[in-house]
Amino acid sequence: MKVSKDKAAANKEAILAAASRLYREKGIDGIGIGELSRSVGLTHGGFYGQFPGGKEQLATEAVSRTFETNINDWRAAKSIPQLLKGYLTMSHLRNWTEGCPIPALGADVARTGGTVSHSFTAGVQTLIDTLTALADGETPEEKHQQALRILSSITGAILIARAIDDPQLAEQFLQSVINAWPDAAKD
Repeated sequence: MKVSKDKAAANKEAILAAASRLYREKGIDGIGIGELSRSVGLTHGGFYGQFPGGKEQLATEAVSRTFETNINDWRAAKSIPQLLKGYLTMSHLRNWTEGCPIPALGADVARTGGTVSHSFTAGVQTLIDTLTALADGETPEEKHQQALRILSSITGAILIARAIDDPQLAEQFLQSVINAWPDAAKD
């Protein structure tokens, strides 16, 4: 039975949304094509109809999707302090499936490489550009360097805080980064 273009597009959208969520929760290798297809009511054949390049194509597109949803939140921030306070929260820490892809997928992407890594790099670059626009500095290079420091510190804090089993220490990691940026520590 032939699927309409609209239905095919809806199926692809459903797979991408599920993969974006499930990859952050279980890792890229933590969910198979069969389980992912079943989660959105499709068969293996339906999956490969949407992603003829297989799992690598899906992972590449899903990683891009994870960044798209987060980039919109970052672009809504009016300042570095606002962004830090929105990112470095216990709610974000617990929200693997909708949170930032960098701490959730960074290690998986490093192991996967290829087009998945290229997609991840493009997403990171967009976040750097977003931060650079908000950063302080006399020169574009100073702003860029500040953006790199912020991105490294906030994603690293989330990664470490998620890995430890002490909620108080986890919160201390998040707060330490907020405190490192004086304008963010106010309020």
